[in-house]
Amino acid sequence: MNAVIIEDEELTAERLENLVKAHTDIQILTQLHSVKAAKKWLSENQLPDLIFLDIQLGDGSGFDVLDSFDTFPHIIFTTAFDQYAIDAFKYNSVDYLLKPIKPKDLENAVAKLKKINQSSADLSSLVEQIKGQITKTYKEKFLVKLGLKYHTFHTSEIAYFYSEEGESYLKTNEGKTSIIDHTLDNLENLLDPNSFFRVNRHMIIKTSQIVSIDSYFNNRLSLELNPSFHEKIIVSRDRVKNFKKWLGE
Repeated sequence: MNAVIIEDEELTAERLENLVKAHTDIQILTQLHSVKAAKKWLSENQLPDLIFLDIQLGDGSGFDVLDSFDTFPHIIFTTAFDQYAIDAFKYNSVDYLLKPIKPKDLENAVAKLKKINQSSADLSSLVEQIKGQITKTYKEKFLVKLGLKYHTFHTSEIAYFYSEEGESYLKTNEGKTSIIDHTLDNLENLLDPNSFFRVNRHMIIKTSQIVSIDSYFNNRLSLELNPSFHEKIIVSRDRVKNFKKWLGE
């Protein structure tokens, strides 16, 4: 079996190739680091038996590559932590590798692949189902009441959300505060996780509004935001690891 690796981070691609060589009998034909490069190579060469495909690439997504296929090879998706995406893969019985990729996970995925006898049409159908499930539409606007009038805030105008004394609020980039009719649990599912992160039970923040990050006792982190918040903002200990991944550690 031969394969190509489509992954925009060259060090990650190199590590995956080394794992494949060390733990499987698969031959890696090439590494491709962008949608553009992948489409070009795949149009000029015979399709490999297998593609290790990163979902998020620098110039698009792995699905942009797949959209150019008439027939489908086997695919093992590679992804950073995203529970929604992982649930989609499990539901559709298509395998994935969670970054950072572990040798045993790779071995299991390849062993599973070799037992599956799926046609190109089956694979095409599964990919479309997964694409539909993980290409989620997120809320972009919030309607709030200001006195006797209503005002719409786009998420690009919002610095963070927080809860206090049983109410939920948004704070704009300009420092204006408005009460909203959403709980933070609800907001966590409505907001784009590439832009917003829930740092603790009481606050969801936007990446672009982080001014500084400092170590805090008990393995936590302390944040300073713009506009400033009236209390110290602490990333809870159980969220620190995912917070660092979210920031691209």
